[in-house]
Amino acid sequence: MWNFIQGLFDNLLGNLFDRFNQFLIDTLKIDETLLGLYDQFVAPLPEWIKILGIIFVGIILVLGTLSFVKKMLKLFIVIAVILAIVVLATQLNG
Repeated sequence: MWNFIQGLFDNLLGNLFDRFNQFLIDTLKIDETLLGLYDQFVAPLPEWIKILGIIFVGIILVLGTLSFVKKMLKLFIVIAVILAIVVLATQLNG
């Protein structure tokens, strides 16, 4: 009985996901749009501008990642301090 119910939900959800995915593919056409934008704006540029663009995007990604890691470290420290205060407060009361 369990296998029947599991198979029913797998088929139903799988069908819904496939239909929704196909709807998004037909509606948005993201691949065609991105390739069209590349062909229209990036391909005609000289190679040295493309290289500078790649370097610029790389620097932005590295600095953004470092900034994100720094903020997550601060958040971790704040959560650890709050947790330590809660643990100490419960130990003193108990």
